[in-house]
Amino acid sequence: MSFHNHFSLAGTVTVDAKGKVVVPAEVRKQMGIEPGDKLIALYLDDKQTIAFITEEQAQEYVDKMGQRYTNFKQSIDSLEVNVDLC
Repeated sequence: MSFHNHFSLAGTVTVDAKGKVVVPAEVRKQMGIEPGDKLIALYLDDKQTIAFITEEQAQEYVDKMGQRYTNFKQSIDSLEVNVDLC
């Protein structure tokens, strides 16, 4: 059942006494999660929701943010050069 273009009901998990959960097999398969992989837990406060992403996905987001920052900085630097020339 799809609730939104990017969200769907993936299954249920049970939290054990130590707080451990098992990610449903279908989700592990779709995400390419293998035993021993590390996941990053994200807590969305306004929705009281937990989401998991792989370390690889997190690194991709960091890389994209870094590239956007670099592009922004270059744009600002370019504007400063143009202002100096005026």
